[in-house]
Amino acid sequence: MFRLLQIINFLPASAEGGHGEEESVGAMVVHHLGDNLPHFWPISYINEHLLNEKLFGIFDMRITSLVLMMWLVAVLLIVIFVPVARALKKETVSRSKWVNMWEALVSYVHDDIVAPNFDHHYAKKAMPYFCTLFFFILLSNLMGLIPGLRTSTGNLAVTAGLALLTLLGIIGVGIIKQGPLSYFIGLVPHGVPAALYVLMLPIEIVSLFIKPFSLTIRLFANMTGGHVVVIIFLYLVMMFQSYWVGIGSVAGALMIYFLELLVAFIQAYIFTSLSAMFIGSSLHAH
Repeated sequence: MFRLLQIINFLPASAEGGHGEEESVGAMVVHHLGDNLPHFWPISYINEHLLNEKLFGIFDMRITSLVLMMWLVAVLLIVIFVPVARALKKETVSRSKWVNMWEALVSYVHDDIVAPNFDHHYAKKAMPYFCTLFFFILLSNLMGLIPGLRTSTGNLAVTAGLALLTLLGIIGVGIIKQGPLSYFIGLVPHGVPAALYVLMLPIEIVSLFIKPFSLTIRLFANMTGGHVVVIIFLYLVMMFQSYWVGIGSVAGALMIYFLELLVAFIQAYIFTSLSAMFIGSSLHAH
C-alpha cells in the first residue's frame, strides 16, 4: 500500500513501510501542493542555463510544475475546441456525442453565465473570454485529481492572475462604455447626498479591489482544501500502519475525490459567473 501511494505521488519516499524518518503531515502537504521545479532534463537545462537570472532582478522566470500544468491545459483546450468548432460550423444534423457534450457546455456558459449579465449584443462579444475562463479553470481543477499532476488553480499566483483579468475587465469595460470620469463618478449610486458622496467614493473604490481579492481567495481555498483533506486521510496510514485504518482512510480519500469532482465544476461556475456579473455591471452606472 505504501509503494502504491508513493507511485501516485502522495507519500514521500521516507515513509515506505514505516522505515526511515517519517515526514510530518505539514511537510507532506507542502510537498504535494508546492510549486516545485520539474527535474527532467529539457526543463532543467532551460531553467539552469537560459532562465537562471531573474527578470529585472525581481521576477523568477524559471519553468515550474504549475507552469507546465497551465501549458498542458492550454494545449488541451486547443486540441478539444478547434475540432469541435469546425464540427459545429458544418451544417449537419447528426453530430457525435463528444461534440454534443461540448456544445451543451458552451450553451450552458452562454445561457446561465453570460446572457443574464450582458445585453444580447455584448453577450456575443463576451462569450470567447468567458468560455476560455470557464474551461481553463475547469480543466485546471480536474488536472489535480489525476495522480502525479497538480492543480494550478490551487496556487495563489494563478488565481490572483485570473482575478486581475477580471479587475482589468471591470475597469476597462466601464471606462470604454461610460468614459473615465463618468465611470468613477458612477461608482457611487445616484441620489446620494453630497455630504455622503465624499465618504462613499473611497469605500466604493476599495470595494472595487475587494472583488478580485475575494475571487482569488475563494478559488484558491476551495481547490486547496480538498487536496489537504485527501492527504490527511492518506497520512493516517503512515501514522497507525494498520490495514483496518488503511481501508477506512482510503475509503475516506475516495469520497473526498468524488466530492472534488463536483467542486471542480462548481468553482469554475462561481468564478466565471461572478466575473461576468462584475464586468457586466460596469457597462452602466449605478
